[in-house]
Amino acid sequence: MEKRFFAMLALMLSAVAFTSCEYDDSGLWDKLNSLQEQVTANQEDIATLTSLVEALNKGKVIVATTQTDNGYTLTFSDGSTIEITNGKDGDSFFVSIVEQDDMVIITLADGRVIKLPVINYELRVLTFEDEDYKGTGGDNYWSSLISSGEYGNGNGQYSWDDENNTELAFYPSSTALFPGYGGHAISNYTGNDLSQGDYMHDLQAYNVTGGANGSDNFCVHFGYLDDSGMGMMNELVYFEFADGESRVIDHMYVTNTTYVYNLLTNGDGWQVPTGAGEDSWFKIVAYGYDENDERCGEAEFYLWNKGRKGVSEWTKWDLASLGKVTRVEFNLVGSDDLYGPYGLGVAGYFAYDDVAVRFEK
Repeated sequence: MEKRFFAMLALMLSAVAFTSCEYDDSGLWDKLNSLQEQVTANQEDIATLTSLVEALNKGKVIVATTQTDNGYTLTFSDGSTIEITNGKDGDSFFVSIVEQDDMVIITLADGRVIKLPVINYELRVLTFEDEDYKGTGGDNYWSSLISSGEYGNGNGQYSWDDENNTELAFYPSSTALFPGYGGHAISNYTGNDLSQGDYMHDLQAYNVTGGANGSDNFCVHFGYLDDSGMGMMNELVYFEFADGESRVIDHMYVTNTTYVYNLLTNGDGWQVPTGAGEDSWFKIVAYGYDENDERCGEAEFYLWNKGRKGVSEWTKWDLASLGKVTRVEFNLVGSDDLYGPYGLGVAGYFAYDDVAVRFEK
């Protein structure tokens, strides 16, 4: 389209050159403006098609459709939107948009059809805030689980259950190599002083003032497995749906703990002597399991990236790609330089909050 536009422009300009000074060029400019509008419209259509393809590849689904004067606004599960305009007079890649109960069908000018699923669901969020608790643990249930000090002592000494809400729960393992070592502890400790980045402050989230989205409480995960044979764990730590149902976990917010951020920034003089290098990375890996207890998906989130770039704020992590799960296991994995004779040299912690679960209407 762009090549045709510039060819037409050159032809028109050539025609002007062979006419008198009194040539009326209003018609020429009308045609030029019309061509430019068509080029712009096609560029917008290409951008829309690209967004649609990306949405399909990332497993996004439509949660809302809004009809406009010229077409539809599609809202996806991650909150993003796409504007699609019904085509007319051949000036669009899109010929028609038809909305059905569970599908939006988009027909392109070349006859191809794109079908996007529409799922109506509500998001229930595990916030770890007392006022949001809907279970039977009392009005002060979540805060009552917070340790009186910033030392989590393995984090696996108690269980919790978001009953009557997301139904997510954590239970200490009965088959762990060291019972109580590795778990999910509720916390409200934060700080940005890396001198406190040691195991005695392992419940501290780094460089934030509370939980995600302005809340107070959050949760700290501890636990990892490696191939060294020197670790103190024989299984991964996980949370699960207490009622045994399988559901899609839409997303959660994660960030670093002060302990991990300090190890990667300054090192400990031992397993990570001087901290992370320029090419070091450190990530969470989530494994989803379905109702048959078979692994059905995997997702990852980098807490630390190459160039010594660490996460220091609450960041949304999309977990919908795991599919419908009954439980999610978490592991911490690093680049080769972060491993030593005793395995992974970085403590296996991360903080998380606001776990959003899809409940189909």
